[in-house]
Amino acid sequence: MSFLYPSFLWALALVSVPIIIHLFNFQRPKVIYFTNVAFLREVKSVANARNRLKHLLVLLMRCLFVAALVAAFAQPFIPYHRADNLPVAGNQAAIYIDNSFSMQNERDGKKLLDRSVDLALQIVKGFPQNARFSVLNNSFESDLNFLFEPAKANDLISKTDYSNTGRTLESVYERQKNILANVAGSGSHHIFWLTDFQQMPGSDLEKLAAALDSVNRFYLLPQEANDVSNVYIDSVWLENPFVRVNESNTLSIRMRHFGTEAATERLVRLFIEGKQVSGGTVSLQAGETSELKLNFAVTSAGQKPCRVAVDDMPVVFDNNYYFTLNVAPEINILHIVEGKSPAYIPDVYANEAFFKVESVSAGSLDYARINAANVVILQGLKTIDTGLQTALRNFLVRGGALAVFPGQVFDPQAYSDLLGIRTVFIPDALSAATLKLPMNAPDLQEPFFKGIFEKMTEQGEAARMAMPEAKVNLSWSGAGRDLLSLRNGQPYLSSFELLNSRVFLFAAPLDAAFTGLPQNALFVPIMYKIALAGKRGTERLAYSFAEPLIALPLAEGQNFSRNDVLKLVPADNTATDRELIPVQRFADNQLIIELPKTELPAGNYNLVQRKNGNVVTALALNYDKAESQFKTYKADDLKRIFAGRKNVQVLDEVSAREFAGTFNAMNLNKPLWRYFIMAALAFLLVEVLLLRFWKG
Repeated sequence: MSFLYPSFLWALALVSVPIIIHLFNFQRPKVIYFTNVAFLREVKSVANARNRLKHLLVLLMRCLFVAALVAAFAQPFIPYHRADNLPVAGNQAAIYIDNSFSMQNERDGKKLLDRSVDLALQIVKGFPQNARFSVLNNSFESDLNFLFEPAKANDLISKTDYSNTGRTLESVYERQKNILANVAGSGSHHIFWLTDFQQMPGSDLEKLAAALDSVNRFYLLPQEANDVSNVYIDSVWLENPFVRVNESNTLSIRMRHFGTEAATERLVRLFIEGKQVSGGTVSLQAGETSELKLNFAVTSAGQKPCRVAVDDMPVVFDNNYYFTLNVAPEINILHIVEGKSPAYIPDVYANEAFFKVESVSAGSLDYARINAANVVILQGLKTIDTGLQTALRNFLVRGGALAVFPGQVFDPQAYSDLLGIRTVFIPDALSAATLKLPMNAPDLQEPFFKGIFEKMTEQGEAARMAMPEAKVNLSWSGAGRDLLSLRNGQPYLSSFELLNSRVFLFAAPLDAAFTGLPQNALFVPIMYKIALAGKRGTERLAYSFAEPLIALPLAEGQNFSRNDVLKLVPADNTATDRELIPVQRFADNQLIIELPKTELPAGNYNLVQRKNGNVVTALALNYDKAESQFKTYKADDLKRIFAGRKNVQVLDEVSAREFAGTFNAMNLNKPLWRYFIMAALAFLLVEVLLLRFWKG
């Protein structure tokens, strides 16, 4: 037995008080006159012996009462000694409650998070009143970096709600260790992990097990669901990325099922601006991925907040996938031309109002105009000077599309420097004697031509179509894929990725002397596809909270400036009391924002100018899909991984009701002060009984 406050044992000297009282009887003797004292001597002798025994018993009870009372104040306890001789932990504990969305799964009809909260309350209850607790969840808020008394800890635990942020156990351990080191000081402490032990990306539990310190005591309480089942929307994309008013389009939806049993007839609905426009059902086997296609059409232009919803229980946080449709968006095309050339480029885009074409001479080009473009088309340039190369490469970094039609005579080295591939000038094409060669029919399986040949289903049908002729003065090596080629196998049009953009390189000038493409039916759809590639490369349907930063392609000067303060408001409610101003900066024609992930739910949002309320752009935010995949470590896995760590206990199959007793018996010192209080009262009661009922 040990004492928490052994200095109180000095008070045992008070035992001398009843002894002194016993030795010095301060009662005044009473004289009794009796006629015959002969018989009295015998009675007196017997009475004195009985009184002496009574007084000794009373003295003993008084001494034991004082000793028990003093020992109770010294708080005696039986120390817990583990067989592995680990140091005895103090009364400081760090409790981590995983409140990620994966804890929406259920066990015995109860959410895993609710079970964790109940267990955490029992943990606090199991410690003595002088214990202090760190309460941590996935928010990692700075006001939780302290130790709290039991009442405050219970309050924090009871208020735990779901968070859209997931944490690896490595980060949790580091945070708990720092809190205990900074606030509780050195020594051995208790660390609790109440989580489903989801296998998070970037986390390695075996490495963590090897890295745990040997001083603190760790308690792993895995929260395992009975039946894991979750149907969620992984991603969506458009069959035609360019959405037009009153034109049918198709939304492809990739559905995933994470579970052990089949999910049948799950209803999937498509909402545009809050109104359901399409729907369908999907059935998935365990672990299956499937694609569902929904047709839709919109009746007006602009940015439309949309969502796809699936009916699935019990996990509901990922039942909605939010995205933004940009219907008939403006596509800014910068046409840089040298010399006088036919107006093929401006004419081909003149029929659609959303194509905004600006043709400028290479000699009078203001490089700042490139910043506002989605597509840049170079036509007939003899050379590309260093300044233009720098401006174009900055454009390629930001994302867009670049189309290059060479000049009749050009500097191949300048083209190579810009494009990052080896280009060669072919002077034979300048000769009138060089004949044009017909082009091969395009490959119908090539994604670039998807939707152009709607009525052609076989390659033979495409081969019978009239193809243009061309003679080339530019050849290259190291490009991506050939979209069009001549009958001799020489590429005419190739496409490849460069930096963050797509480049389309033509092998001949856009001139009738070199090619018949402008007069062919292929010319318009090819140029439209190039324009759409520029817009497609700069806009996304949705963003994820998992991204550390979000870069929005916004051209300064169109409807805002870099000095504007932008606020983020829900698309269905622009009330100022719900506004949130994210960390924001403007760089390279992009607005870069950092979202406070723990404060925002998934949904459709508008970026609004704070000064006047004008909407700058719309964006959709979704939860990290890693939380939707409930691949977890089971209790047996944890016992195997942490088998070599003597200071780690895996407490599985422990209910909240029995947890406190189980944990105390296994890990905490057994306090005895209550028993000493009861003993002191018992001694006092015996004394009263002796004085009351022992006559003599």
